[in-house]
Amino acid sequence: MASKPAPYRPRRLVLRDGREVTLRAITESDAPAIQRAFDRLSADSRYQRFLHHKKQLSPAALERGVHPLPGQAFAFVATVPGPGGIDIVGAAQYVRAAEDDATTCEFAITVAEDWRGIGLARQLLASLLRRARRDGYAAMEGLVLAENAPMLALARKLKFVVEPSSPDSSAVRVLRMLAPPPPPAPAARAQT
Repeated sequence: MASKPAPYRPRRLVLRDGREVTLRAITESDAPAIQRAFDRLSADSRYQRFLHHKKQLSPAALERGVHPLPGQAFAFVATVPGPGGIDIVGAAQYVRAAEDDATTCEFAITVAEDWRGIGLARQLLASLLRRARRDGYAAMEGLVLAENAPMLALARKLKFVVEPSSPDSSAVRVLRMLAPPPPPAPAARAQT
């Protein structure tokens, strides 16, 4: 895996309903907007995302979220103009799945309630897949509640395999192998 991943250039996305977001890498200055976005999530959305009831985002979790480890983790945010700056309406991240496995990353996605069903989650996950492949990961996995039909449908649409995580678990594991990145184009030779 590359020790210093390439920077991510922000880009504008037009969603199915015509609304636009800016997709960009997370920065330390996003911490207050991430906290506000978490506070706006319903209890059900928090449960779907964290797989347990989470009433607040701990300072340590927020700190880890806005400081992904280069070469091991990456996080995107989808932003729109908001009062006093920006609002974060979606976020996606991956982290190395296990300390001793540099080939697999685990993903997580969060989308604000009023931004669902218009293609934002698909754009976030597709961008995350491309970035993980570029950063050298061979596989991406995630845990999804078995009752989270929209997320499971999205995972299947993006060619994830869905399998039980354990016999007594309410979550399933989704896994996608990542094709290796294309080789770099050969450098053009200067004519003399």
